[in-house]
Amino acid sequence: LLLGLSSLFMQKTVGFTVLGSFLVIGVVLGIARFIWWWKKQEGLQKCLACLDRRTDMNNTMKTLPEDMQFLKSKVSLLAEHTGLPEDEEAGDAQKGSDGTAEEVAAENEENPVGDKNE
Repeated sequence: LLLGLSSLFMQKTVGFTVLGSFLVIGVVLGIARFIWWWKKQEGLQKCLACLDRRTDMNNTMKTLPEDMQFLKSKVSLLAEHTGLPEDEEAGDAQKGSDGTAEEVAAENEENPVGDKNE
């Protein structure tokens, strides 16, 4: 950017010099506006909040497959508990490759949620 601006002044013509002057004024005003936003309009806090949201979203996306397997197993357990018929997708969730649905089902059969005898 600065190399392009300096080449406008090196042309030794009035038109390019005026264009370069306007562009320099625009760059200076843009930098001044950024500094105003950063200092007076809580730009630092807004940037940090944006980075925190991005970090939270990234962590959520990393754990999404495990969370989905857990939720699928819970839905299948609720469907079994209420006696709803299984559809094809629910059958696939119980046949999971990592066995989480079977492990949760085995634990819940030992300790049912609605058991009043405890």
